[in-house]
Amino acid sequence: MVDESVSGRLKEIFSVVLEIPVDDIRPELSPDSSEKWDSLRHIHLVSAIDEGFGISLTFEQQMEALTFDLALEVVTESLGAKSRT
Repeated sequence: MVDESVSGRLKEIFSVVLEIPVDDIRPELSPDSSEKWDSLRHIHLVSAIDEGFGISLTFEQQMEALTFDLALEVVTESLGAKSRT
């Protein structure tokens, strides 16, 4: 189960980095469905996620996070792993 506060915070990060309203962020949001989500913004997005959640996504996780839903999954996994250490 995904913590709603994690989802909300991730939506805020997506909103700021992609310069889109929070209400426009859907689980299927991806570079294919958002003209503002290009490779440079993806790098900014990953950096903002790392900073915003105090985690460090691996390269593989960064490449997996190609939809909002997948990014949420990666963040949730990383936070879980962080809490177990």
